Amino acid sequence: MKKLISMYRADYLKISVFAISFFLISDSIMAIKADTLFNSDEVIKMELRSDFSAIQVDRVDNPQYHEGELIYQTPDGTAIKLSVKVMARGNFRRDPENCSFPPLALNFKKNEVKNTLFDNQDKLKLVTPCQYDRYVIDEYLVYKLYNQVTDRSFKVRLVSILYFDTGKGKKLFEKYSFFIEHEDQVAERNNSVEIDKILTPYDLDWETFRKTAFFQYMIGNKDWYVTSRRNIVIMQPNDTTLAPYAIPYDFDFAGFINADYTRPKDVPVEFLATRRVYKGLCYDAREYNEVFALFKSLRPVFESVMDDMPLISKFDKGQHKVYLSSFYEIIENEEMIRQEFQDKCETRKAYNVPEI
Repeated sequence: MKKLISMYRADYLKISVFAISFFLISDSIMAIKADTLFNSDEVIKMELRSDFSAIQVDRVDNPQYHEGELIYQTPDGTAIKLSVKVMARGNFRRDPENCSFPPLALNFKKNEVKNTLFDNQDKLKLVTPCQYDRYVIDEYLVYKLYNQVTDRSFKVRLVSILYFDTGKGKKLFEKYSFFIEHEDQVAERNNSVEIDKILTPYDLDWETFRKTAFFQYMIGNKDWYVTSRRNIVIMQPNDTTLAPYAIPYDFDFAGFINADYTRPKDVPVEFLATRRVYKGLCYDAREYNEVFALFKSLRPVFESVMDDMPLISKFDKGQHKVYLSSFYEIIENEEMIRQEFQDKCETRKAYNVPEI
């Protein structure tokens, strides 16, 4: 009898493992079907045609959509041509005094994108080269690093685009750019909806915000605020008993990237700090140790992601690793932890939130 029971148990375990595997594979297949653009890291060559002369003119005061066409080839060499509307977007990078070329918003026609790389896409942000596409690739890398920290993050897809100005009938340049996943798709992936309401960090999911704050510190990005919603979107889980959470974007001001156009003018590079400013909340020792342990476990993952980026030079990879190393030196040093985090963390009083 015992032998028979053992056989049943063994068969049950085999069936259970098979069932779990089946569902995992099925989920993966469904995810691929639902997202053809962001489920690959392959860099695709494209051509974007629009009246960029007009886009450059109206980028300052009143950006307008302009007719355009996005062209790429399938693996079998078939040319796919999609009608799009193209518009300058953004704030800092839209200003021609800061960037020679603006970031763009692309609006697709739903009836054209079916069964293409852009299936299920409607409107997408396109990050373009402000100056050098090296900074574009570095910012793309930062998004990929944050994807390792949490699924509550924006997916990105790097592409090489030939920009053609139909207004003047000439090629402008061919450089790297990347698409950013739309907020609605991020929300759907995480069973949430985007919300627009005044919140403080104390209103947000404790764990997610802790990850966000320390990641932003690690990469040296202080260009974000929750209350003013600067470079942050807020999502509310469909289960309304759960707290809302923040998702960061726009990392180009990070010290990790150190883009020329983000540096204060007339200040020599050697006098610039790492740009690291902790903008997170105050935590107890256990909570600090938990987040430090998380980031320590992610260090080899971060380095692997960097190593797998063939478009980043060996020298720049080394610089990135040195920059991250200084973060890990800080979280190993009790005195630095006190100076950088405990002495600068934001309290409830800073937000006029009553003490519990």
